[in-house]
Amino acid sequence: MTAIPEIIGGVATAAAIVGVALNNHKLRACFIVFLFSNSLCLGLHAYAGIWSLVARDAAFLLLAVHGLYKWSKPAACDCGEPAREGQA
Repeated sequence: MTAIPEIIGGVATAAAIVGVALNNHKLRACFIVFLFSNSLCLGLHAYAGIWSLVARDAAFLLLAVHGLYKWSKPAACDCGEPAREGQA
């Protein structure tokens, strides 16, 4: 029975590492991977009764949702170009 939590923990860890690698390459898919890994961790820590880690995982889950939302919107570019006449 203890093998299943270890497997879930290993999958969550591998997914988190993949998520960081995707984030390092500025790929939005990292947030989908983080949603998956954080959900696994949250469930695993809730099962184990480690409530401080459940709170942390819930915060990370919300941050992944927020990141997915923010990266879905087109970014406003302040490219250092001077304003055209009549624009400020």
